[in-house]
Amino acid sequence: MKEKLIGVDIEPCPIVKIRVINADFDDDLTIKSKKKFPFTLCNDVEVTVQTEKNIFNFKIPKGYVWNGADIPKILFVFGQSKDNNYLIASMVHDFMLENRVKLYKGKLLSQITPEEYRRLTSLIFRQILKDQKTNVIKANIMAWCVDVFQATVQAKQWECLK
Repeated sequence: MKEKLIGVDIEPCPIVKIRVINADFDDDLTIKSKKKFPFTLCNDVEVTVQTEKNIFNFKIPKGYVWNGADIPKILFVFGQSKDNNYLIASMVHDFMLENRVKLYKGKLLSQITPEEYRRLTSLIFRQILKDQKTNVIKANIMAWCVDVFQATVQAKQWECLK
């Protein structure tokens, strides 16, 4: 991305809970969903992103569910995928990916390219990790891995923005 990320503000502080499986009441589909997406957001949060050229914001609604950080077992030196240190960064990143068409076409289409949006999601992920006191080197490596994964393995999912 040609422009620099200045900052990410998340208000109010996200309240995150673990979705507990209740074997007596949950059906198989619900149990599968809770295992795949164990975290839920308990309040609406507004995310404001400022770059050198743009300021935009979006809301992550109460009830949003996600899986935490996708960290392959070979990279567990960085932490476990359900690590609390990565919850907020993974929530914002996953929301931006899942809602890429709406966010990009609704807010950023005339301002940045799809490739810049993809890169921006990784920069935001990195910035939130650093804001959450993750070691800078670890945050940089994690964001780089996320960006490479999105640019290669997930490349087809970005075609919808072109």
